[in-house]
Amino acid sequence: MRKFFAKLRRFWLDLWFEIKSWPGKTRRFAWDRGVKLQWNRLWIRKDEFHSSLDMDINAMFEMSQKQRDAYIKNLYKRQQIAHERDLASN
Repeated sequence: MRKFFAKLRRFWLDLWFEIKSWPGKTRRFAWDRGVKLQWNRLWIRKDEFHSSLDMDINAMFEMSQKQRDAYIKNLYKRQQIAHERDLASN
C-alpha cells in the first residue's frame, strides 16, 4: 500500500509540474512561433543590427526541423537584404 501512495504522489507531482508549464508552452507556441515571427517578416529593416534580425531560439525550440530550416533560410535572406541596404545608405 505504501508503494501505491508513493506512485500516486509522484503522479500528482508530475501532473502539477506539467500543468504549471502550460502557460510557457502556450506563449512559445502562439507568440514566439506565430505572431512575433510574422510581425518581424512584415518588412525588412534598414539597420542590419535590428533585434528582429536576431535568431530567436525560443521560437526555434517549438518548431519542427522543416520549419526551422525555412526560418533560418528566411532570416539569412532578410539579414543579407538589411546588410545591403545598410551599405547603400552609408
